[in-house]
Amino acid sequence: METQEIENKQNNITINKDNKDEMEILSVDHASHDHCYKIIIIGNSGVGKTSISYRIKTCEFNAVSQPTLGFDYLSFYLKYKNKILKLEVWDTCGQEAYRSLIKSFFSNSSLAIIVYAIDDLNSFDSIEQWVRQCKNECGPETKFFLIGNKADLDGDK
Repeated sequence: METQEIENKQNNITINKDNKDEMEILSVDHASHDHCYKIIIIGNSGVGKTSISYRIKTCEFNAVSQPTLGFDYLSFYLKYKNKILKLEVWDTCGQEAYRSLIKSFFSNSSLAIIVYAIDDLNSFDSIEQWVRQCKNECGPETKFFLIGNKADLDGDK
């Protein structure tokens, strides 16, 4: 089996795994798409949501980031199996004070990525609350994806 190959040249990224499925991130000014998917990244403050969002956008890891105030948004086009997909990624803040603000971002989401930090028991305990909020605010077709983040840290796991 061949290893995964990633090539990044000014927003054109080709990912080829086992020569079967090819994905290509297209330029941000791509004109049309076949499907649009809204993705929200949610979880407690400090669990690494912004780092995940940055990684999605650049295929790089940034160890230093500032807390998100409100939300951050990025979109890009992906060609996968001859379909053009528009992905809209909403990186939400995790502070309790802003929870009512992010409530509106849940509607019409295709995917909710719930993030917790494996070295933060409180963030793990909050997963149920985030799932409940998604079920109340998102549509019935919304899929959930759970990420245990910060595996690279030596804290309590």
